[in-house]
Amino acid sequence: MSDKEIAQRKIKEIFDTTLDVDEKYTGNLSDLDYYGLLCKSASKDRLFKLLGNNVCMFNYQYNGCDSVLMLFSIPINAKDVGGKHVSERVMDIVESVEECFTTVDYSNTREVKEDKFIYMVIIKKIEKEN
Repeated sequence: MSDKEIAQRKIKEIFDTTLDVDEKYTGNLSDLDYYGLLCKSASKDRLFKLLGNNVCMFNYQYNGCDSVLMLFSIPINAKDVGGKHVSERVMDIVESVEECFTTVDYSNTREVKEDKFIYMVIIKKIEKEN
């Protein structure tokens, strides 16, 4: 199984278990506390390593719909990810998430030079079965 297939399986697994967790992020997308969310996830044993990056997920309300907010923390100068440029690592995440869900409802990246990370936020609305 390739790294990308493993990543896709892990994304689906984390997504599914997030749906069963009562924890919900109620903050605003425009002023996310990336570090705080990562620490909160780590303290609840819900911070995962994926393709050399940290990822955590939270239940969320996006445009009035139940959703899952995915937060990826991508190190800018990572030596342990096969020498890939940060843009390649961002694209690997996008490709893996799109392979899992076909479409996403929101995506944004923000570089925080002081943290030496690029933070990627992806939101996927939860499909309700009738």
